[in-house]
Amino acid sequence: MANVKHRRKLIFSLDQDEGKIEGQQNLKNYITNFYKELFRPPEESLCALDSSRFGNIPQVTTEENDFLTSPFTEKEDRDTIFAMEHNKAPSPDGFPTEFYQKFWDTIKGDLMLMFHGLHSGDLPLFSLNFGIITLIPKVLEATWMQQFRPICLLNVSFKIFTKVATNRINTVADHVISPTQSTFSWQDTTSLKELLSSMRRFMNFIERI
Repeated sequence: MANVKHRRKLIFSLDQDEGKIEGQQNLKNYITNFYKELFRPPEESLCALDSSRFGNIPQVTTEENDFLTSPFTEKEDRDTIFAMEHNKAPSPDGFPTEFYQKFWDTIKGDLMLMFHGLHSGDLPLFSLNFGIITLIPKVLEATWMQQFRPICLLNVSFKIFTKVATNRINTVADHVISPTQSTFSWQDTTSLKELLSSMRRFMNFIERI
């Protein structure tokens, strides 16, 4: 029974317009190229912003900017960690949210050093910003790539960074972002997380240049 369940988690073949793909290396190459093409940078647009028209664009105040760029505090880090959900999928390093909550008093010093390094720009994010991508079938007997949903399992230590940053952005997002831009309203934390994710990918790209 265990072997049957394990086999159900594996992809042995995939269908495409040109035919069936089989073999682990062929499947790996096909899946990798599929998502590279799907998430590749968009083609250059002919649209451009007029940089001279910014008078009616809401901006953060000096006080808000000071708060957003100030060093991270132990309280906001702790509040973020203890607000995280339990019983989530395991992260690549094997340390779940419960570990950080249970042993907060023991590890908080090391975590704060990491946050100080993040604030100063000395923290090597590439050592934390990695994950395991898993394909979850959206239908029974999925055989096409479009029938799978990719999820990425990230380390909780990295999730803490993004959640603390999101909490800070939320304090100003409600009046900085226009009501017509509902996709990025302060209530839509998912969009803010996606924004932070895009920022991380951009910074990683810059570091490789």
